[in-house]
Amino acid sequence: TALDVVIGLSAALGSQFGELWKVFEKPVMKLASSQEAFERSTSIGVIAECTAHMGAAVTPSTATLLKLLLHRLTDEDPESRSNAAYATGLLIQHSEDANTYGPAYPQILHKLEPLLQTERARTLDNAAGCVSRMITAHPDKVPIGDVLPVLAGLLPLKEDYEENAPIYSCIVGLYQAGNSVVQELTPKLVPVFAAVLGEPKEQLDEETRAKLVETVKYIAKQQPALIQGHAVLAAL
Repeated sequence: TALDVVIGLSAALGSQFGELWKVFEKPVMKLASSQEAFERSTSIGVIAECTAHMGAAVTPSTATLLKLLLHRLTDEDPESRSNAAYATGLLIQHSEDANTYGPAYPQILHKLEPLLQTERARTLDNAAGCVSRMITAHPDKVPIGDVLPVLAGLLPLKEDYEENAPIYSCIVGLYQAGNSVVQELTPKLVPVFAAVLGEPKEQLDEETRAKLVETVKYIAKQQPALIQGHAVLAAL
């Protein structure tokens, strides 16, 4: 389809796609407001993929995309909501316009809350990924004491392993920053680390795995008893 071509171009051009996005933005946005759920979810997926590929070049479109995505986070269609959570996280990760998206943090978190309680695995995974990207971008704007225990309770992810990268990078970052909330959650997180560092291997990409292994080694020095009960971790 034409939308696949747009994604293909963004993948090929990377940051240079920003100029072309100006051409495609209007028609894609129009589809994202379609009466048809499939068109909405697909076009929001396109926005997410293009954002991931063009990186910081998405910055000029921050306000326009944010307005749309905030609306779609409460779409009646579950796939559209799920894709909106994915796209919102990527927008926050890549946009350099924190002055625009920063003030929307409370609203985004409020809209993500029901998505973090759904039974739908893919939506849960995307919402968890979004929250993680939000924390990584601006930990000061997220009530980590409220959010992180919820996030920890959703792990390990069952379906969308792609979101493991932002989630565990976020958790590792909090350990590195000496965050007290993540420290307190360590007994709950260690079994999760054992699960994702075990089989299936495709749960983590190499970079995320390496970061997490370092964190586990750090925990092993601080609280060796927590690690010893998990063969996967003890062997690291």
